[in-house]
Amino acid sequence: MALVFSTKARTLDSLKGVLSSAQIAPLFFFSVEQWCSSKTECLSKISAAFGSSSLIIRSSCGREDAVNSSNAGAFLSLPNVDHSNLEVSIDKVIASYGDADPADEVLVQPMLTDVIRSGVAFTHDPNTCSPYRVVNWSDGNDTSTVTSGAGGSIWQQAANCSISPPSIFVPIISLLNELLELYDHIPLDCEFSLTCDGNNQILWLLQVRP
Repeated sequence: MALVFSTKARTLDSLKGVLSSAQIAPLFFFSVEQWCSSKTECLSKISAAFGSSSLIIRSSCGREDAVNSSNAGAFLSLPNVDHSNLEVSIDKVIASYGDADPADEVLVQPMLTDVIRSGVAFTHDPNTCSPYRVVNWSDGNDTSTVTSGAGGSIWQQAANCSISPPSIFVPIISLLNELLELYDHIPLDCEFSLTCDGNNQILWLLQVRP
């Protein structure tokens, strides 16, 4: 049975233990209603899950990542948050939702370290929906260069092309192909990062949406 898209947080959570072509960072999420009714409990659970790690507080609003509109970048995510700024950072993310629904969520994950490449990859051309694999990427440790529109390079190739993609894109194309299978071939895009741990490179899935 194909997976279904949900909020950013719940979609990632549903892929844990299922996805084989990339890793998903540990995550903890809670609703706006839970935060408003019990901030102390939420903060305690975050501390228990992540210790003193530097965190990223990510939007997971119900108005993001829908089939008809993505609202990509419309809501706030805050990187490099330490525990002394955790409460105020979560409040800022929720404030960016405007008139927040109690069911809207906040996603908390550890910051990735030793990032060497990141970007957005598409199973179909985002302008025409033709079956072209498209990778918009940047090298370096800033994971927001592409998603913020500050820069990046683009590579694309027809999905059925017989020519192998450049080696740096092979893992990303494998990720796209696996996601297509998991979501019943719905055209989609995903955000990714590549980290380097010694001689090993690790591909991370940060987000996937229709």
